[in-house]
Amino acid sequence: MNRRVLSFIVMLTITLGVSSNALAVSNELEKTRAQKKEVQLKVENMDKEIDRVINKINENKQLMNKMNQQIKDTENKLNETQNNVKGKEELFGKRVRAMYIDGEYSYLHIILDSKNLSDFVTRVDTVSRIMKFDKNVIAKLKAEKEAVEKQKENLVNENNNLASLKKKNEDTLLAVNRKVSEEKRVLSKITEKENQLVASEEEKNRKAKEIAANNVKSVPKGEPLSRGGSQPISSSKVLVMEATAYSGDSITAGGHKPVRNPNGYSTIAVDPRVIPFGTKVYVEGYGYAIADDIGGRIKGNIIDVFLTSEAECNSWGRRNVKVHILG
Repeated sequence: MNRRVLSFIVMLTITLGVSSNALAVSNELEKTRAQKKEVQLKVENMDKEIDRVINKINENKQLMNKMNQQIKDTENKLNETQNNVKGKEELFGKRVRAMYIDGEYSYLHIILDSKNLSDFVTRVDTVSRIMKFDKNVIAKLKAEKEAVEKQKENLVNENNNLASLKKKNEDTLLAVNRKVSEEKRVLSKITEKENQLVASEEEKNRKAKEIAANNVKSVPKGEPLSRGGSQPISSSKVLVMEATAYSGDSITAGGHKPVRNPNGYSTIAVDPRVIPFGTKVYVEGYGYAIADDIGGRIKGNIIDVFLTSEAECNSWGRRNVKVHILG
């Protein structure tokens, strides 16, 4: 009888101890899941912010391309104006040499060589008209020169604005990449902790059930049950992605001209939440590349490789490729 009582007391003590540990684990798991829910809400807000930043970068990219075209147009107009001014300066120089420098046909000689008073009045009027015309030529030349200088000033300002936009894009993309990295680290740590607590709770529950059933047989320790749900973001060096292609001479989000260099690094557009901006990669079937551009439709596991012509883009089509992350 005493042996039965002693056995019951021992079993009850073990059961209470296991139950107490299981309760502690359960409370910790509840706290962890609440923390995860809070972080997931924060991550959702971060994703919205990243989308807003990407849209802003696309707007800046379009503005940069527009400004680049305006600079080209201004340069062409500037060259045309300078050539026009140069031609008029040469014409005015010829008139000066003909009418002011050459003594035989100078204005004074023409007036003094009058035959009579009527001829004198006529010649004075003619010379006055010529001098007025010369003054208009000089004024027009001065105005065109000032316009040229203003165009030069505008061109410099546009270049400065372009450089400022490029710097702003680079800073924004760096901020996006920092947010993406933080998102990966937070989700990975919390999910890892949750999985550990779940495995521990399941193990404690298994032992409690064994003791409650008074099962004294030796049972080998089982593996923790696998759980579904969210997993830590992959840290694999190889990604399977959908690849499309684009062409043209527009400026990238990084402020550079896109390039296709089979012997070096070409340009690809990425979602910076998947592949950080500036990352070097190797795309199977395409070659080495740098993530230097983004696009409004490039979201998730999609990349856009740069090719030199529309025909090459059509030939490339839409395909699945392996992307090796190099750094």
